[in-house]
Amino acid sequence: MPKFLHVLQSLWNWRFDSDEDFSHPPSTPIIAVIPPVDIPQKITITEEVKPRKPQKVKNARKLPDMTWLVAWLGTSFQYLKGKIGWRSAPGTASEFQNMLSSNDQKSSNTGEKPADGLCHISQSPFRILRVAESGNLEVFQRLYYADPTRLVIRDSRGRTPIHQAASRNRVNILQFIVDQGGDLNVQDNAGCTPLHVAVEHDSLDAVDFLLQKGVKTDILNEKNQAAIHLVTELNKVAVLEVMGRHKEKIDIQQGGEHGRSALHIAAIYDHEECARLLLTEFGASPKIPCNNGYYPIHEAAKNASSKTLEVFLQWGESKGCSRQQMISFYDSEGNVPLHSAVHGGDIKAVELCIKSGAKISIQQQDLSTPVHLACAQGATEIVKMMFKMQPEEKLACLSSCDVQKMTPLHCAAMFDHPEIVDYLVSEGADMNAMDKERRSPMLLAALRGGWRTVHMLIKLGADINIRDINKRNLLHLVVMNGGRLEKFASEVSEAKSKESLLQLLNEKDINGCSPLHYASREGHIRSLENLIQLGACINLKNNNNESPLHFAARYGRYNTAKQLLDSEKGTFIINESDGGGLTPLHIASQQGHTRVVQLLLNRGALLHRDHNGRNPLHLAAMNGYTQTIELLLSVHSHLLDQTDKDGNTALHLATMENQPNAIALLLSVGCKICYNQMDMNAIDYAIYYKYPEAALAMVTHEERANEILCMSSSKYPCVTLGLIATMPRVFEAVQDKCITKANCKKDSKSFYIKYSFSCLQRSVTSGDETTLTKPHPLPALNAMVMHGRVELLAHPLSQKYLQMKWNSYGKYFHLANVTFYSFFLAFITCFSSQLMLQQRNEGGVNITANMSHAEYVRRSKELILDIDISPIMYISALGILVYIGINIFREILQIYQQKFLYFMEPINLVAWLLYVSALIMVLPIIFRSNLYDLQLSCASFTVFLSWFNLLLLLQRFDQVGIYVVMFLEILQTLIKVLMVFSILIIAFGLAFYILLSRGEHLSFKTIPMSLIRTFSMMLGEIDFLGTYVKPYYMTNDEERSFLPFPLPAFLILGLFMVLMPILLMNLLIGLAVGDIESVRRNAQLKRLAMQVVLHTELERKLPSFLLERVDKMEIIEYPNDTKCKVGFLDIILRKWFGNPFSDDSIEMALDSTEDYVVAELEKTKRKLRDISNALETQQQFLRLIVQKMEIKTEADDVDEGISSTNPVSGGGSKWTSPKIRKKLRSVISFTNKGNT
Repeated sequence: MPKFLHVLQSLWNWRFDSDEDFSHPPSTPIIAVIPPVDIPQKITITEEVKPRKPQKVKNARKLPDMTWLVAWLGTSFQYLKGKIGWRSAPGTASEFQNMLSSNDQKSSNTGEKPADGLCHISQSPFRILRVAESGNLEVFQRLYYADPTRLVIRDSRGRTPIHQAASRNRVNILQFIVDQGGDLNVQDNAGCTPLHVAVEHDSLDAVDFLLQKGVKTDILNEKNQAAIHLVTELNKVAVLEVMGRHKEKIDIQQGGEHGRSALHIAAIYDHEECARLLLTEFGASPKIPCNNGYYPIHEAAKNASSKTLEVFLQWGESKGCSRQQMISFYDSEGNVPLHSAVHGGDIKAVELCIKSGAKISIQQQDLSTPVHLACAQGATEIVKMMFKMQPEEKLACLSSCDVQKMTPLHCAAMFDHPEIVDYLVSEGADMNAMDKERRSPMLLAALRGGWRTVHMLIKLGADINIRDINKRNLLHLVVMNGGRLEKFASEVSEAKSKESLLQLLNEKDINGCSPLHYASREGHIRSLENLIQLGACINLKNNNNESPLHFAARYGRYNTAKQLLDSEKGTFIINESDGGGLTPLHIASQQGHTRVVQLLLNRGALLHRDHNGRNPLHLAAMNGYTQTIELLLSVHSHLLDQTDKDGNTALHLATMENQPNAIALLLSVGCKICYNQMDMNAIDYAIYYKYPEAALAMVTHEERANEILCMSSSKYPCVTLGLIATMPRVFEAVQDKCITKANCKKDSKSFYIKYSFSCLQRSVTSGDETTLTKPHPLPALNAMVMHGRVELLAHPLSQKYLQMKWNSYGKYFHLANVTFYSFFLAFITCFSSQLMLQQRNEGGVNITANMSHAEYVRRSKELILDIDISPIMYISALGILVYIGINIFREILQIYQQKFLYFMEPINLVAWLLYVSALIMVLPIIFRSNLYDLQLSCASFTVFLSWFNLLLLLQRFDQVGIYVVMFLEILQTLIKVLMVFSILIIAFGLAFYILLSRGEHLSFKTIPMSLIRTFSMMLGEIDFLGTYVKPYYMTNDEERSFLPFPLPAFLILGLFMVLMPILLMNLLIGLAVGDIESVRRNAQLKRLAMQVVLHTELERKLPSFLLERVDKMEIIEYPNDTKCKVGFLDIILRKWFGNPFSDDSIEMALDSTEDYVVAELEKTKRKLRDISNALETQQQFLRLIVQKMEIKTEADDVDEGISSTNPVSGGGSKWTSPKIRKKLRSVISFTNKGNT
């Protein structure tokens, strides 16, 4: 640590230019000012102001290694000092250094270093800024001549020496800069020119000098201010007078921010002297608006600049323009200055405008007068002052109307200003004047909730019987907006009479609603109670034949309905129906307001039907309100299976509206699943409209799922087939439900998995049920194959179902088929091997000198075809013939059954080629005729096709079958690719034929041989040495081959090597290997589809009694008990061929994560329901406690229920809408098509 401190002390005392290391501070203090900029370069000036080379320091020695560190620290300190604006205080040594005498300055510029050896400000290029401020012309000149570029040096604010000189009023510096050609219009970082700076600092001489030199006066800074705008905003009257001497150089009408001129700014800030100078000295015109359309006089009035406003009016009089004309200018909105003055709220400005001749009855674009504006603002004093100053205009103002036909009294009432209302009425305003919507001031105040004004107008005697355009009276509006009826009724009774109040109680508006209807709709309990006490009729109907009780039922107003039912006529309105035949019970059930339904049922509501024949249960089921359904069925259980006019039950309607919760509840309580008048049941609607939620609720129901899945419709013979075709996800859920697990540990031996095949074994009949026809085998699995539902085929239940079929009869028939085919294959193999062994002449052909090559070939063929037929060959031929005869009969039967689809399978083509070639091979043996080339050729094809067909038969086994299917998939891809790229094979084959056929190359002698050779070259057999190199150099004299065209031959060969062996082969490998996972997946699904086809064919041929004995409706597996899993035959099959079904289905079935999540969600739902019920109970208890303690709150005035602004749409009108009628017509057409 002491060593580190010693190093720091050495760094602190170390000097840049000293010859010795200082370890102690100097005896005398060092005065140094470091400018807030980067370290400048040192420049020395001679008497002739020419630079000279700096003198070398004597005895200079190498700087220490830490020089860069000290220099960096010094530079960083200087930069930070400049950033924070650290300046020396006046009177300090640094300030003294700025004011050095010329002699000292001269000595500092001679190139000699200061005695103390530090970097003084005299060497800084930024010193010129300080000198420009101080006005020392001699030093400024020397600094400029030392480096002329210092004239454009900027400080941290972007200001140059000319800015500093202008700010300090240094005209001599400005004159020198002008003589040197300096730019007088340069801008700093804020966009300010020297003229802006001079104006801001009251530098009068500098302003005068700059204007004399012709600087630009229209330059805007970043605030969009020219110099004339700035001087006006800062109220620099003296500067403005100086600028007035050069007014011809200034655009006095120049616009700044928002297009405002200097005169606008003077009006805004109320600088009357500036405004007077602008008008008199500069000739500014107050008739030019800004970009917003306002004139200076409007700005003065709006901003309450009364002094400036007086200046404008005096100027107008001096120009021969009367005050009334000046005060009548319209802005872009049609306002005169008086309107703007009222907006500003300055009574002095308003008084000045009126004194200047402004009429208080003048109207703007919306026809409102200044009195309208003052009344809307509540400016009572301004209104009184306007009427006092212009009493002759008072009546005109009180009766004037704006564009909405509102008088000033309307404006005051609308914003609840009772003082102005009282004053206007006392001045003669009409209290019963109507606006455009036929609203009086009192109605308008009630509509806006201005209760103080309403009470004031009632006391003043306003007419309470006026109705607006909707025929609503005062009581309607008071009730709708939550007014207190107690005070309202007492004031009306005192001001008018009780008969007048009673007349308002039962009046209807344009919709036929009385005040009681609105009180019931909005849930205003106190208002409803007061209306009933005042004698309002509770059985009034509106235009839709709805009573207040209907409104309470629609919006869930429990307490409102209770009050209505507790009234004298409550028992008479409980069963009244509206225009659609809906009673309050219908409406409450339709909207799901359970408490209101309970109330109505307890009060004896009857179960009527609406005009569509629907009861309350139908409407509750349509909207999915399960609690309402439970409540209705608990009281009236006979509603469950009632139908409407179309034969629809509640289950039908819930399905049409896709309400799964209601469907599940109805099925749980035991509703019937019946057909309506269009012969459609509930599941038919779910399938037709493709509602997965509704279908899922029905087919996965705990008790009724099997019943629903057994039902049929006109389009689908079975519900299962409809789900597979339209909603496979729903059927997947059905499959999941058919797999159940034991309720014990998974590693226990007693743990089992039960697979129920009830959803896959639905009996499907074709045609009329009375006809005895055999059901179509495996309908569900065949539907999956037909519609491409691979996820359903791969489901554990489907795989286990196929496994059950395989174990029951499939493996026996398939093994029998393979065994039978093995005999045929043995006959083929034996026959072909004996065919080549049974030759009569084993010695071969003796070649003589006179025998030609053709004669040799002919004799050799004769010997080959001279075969001795052995008994083994004859027996094999008979066996082959019998097998072919049986299989040809079977193939003809398949052609009859499958029609043209039979010829779409390539396997059938392979089978026919095998049969034909085998027949050609064995027929000469059977009939003891001579053999020809054709028989031996067909024998080779027969052997190949027979063994290839065995490979195809192995597709049905799992471990080997998957590879066979993958092989066929890749083969199919290869054939497609080769068909495309055969163009290249032909192209290169023809090219090689042209280049090499004349060079005695036998492999390219003909075009077919050349194409075959090219294809073999593609596989890598190029034979570059024998085909190209040796013929090119002709090293072997015995060979006659040569290259006729060597250059193009080598070019074509190089191109062939790149395109065919490299590019094409890699492409084929990539197609085969790169997509191997998808090939494997597709192969597995194809194998499953083949299993379906296999079992379908077998079940179609097997007798019914056998299928009934081997089929199982369910199987139970014990995954942990290996003893009972497989039999002896299964062990053999698994050992050599593998089971056609893997154990993945068991693992998938064991995975119960999804079941766990579903169970937890169900628990959460139950908890939420319990919490909701508890909260409702607590709310009732709290309400009772509050009532007992007689605590009154604002919440007591509003009933529970939903908001009237967003009501739940009812179902009565919905089912008669054009959209629903179109939907029903489509269902009818769908049914008719199915019947035909």
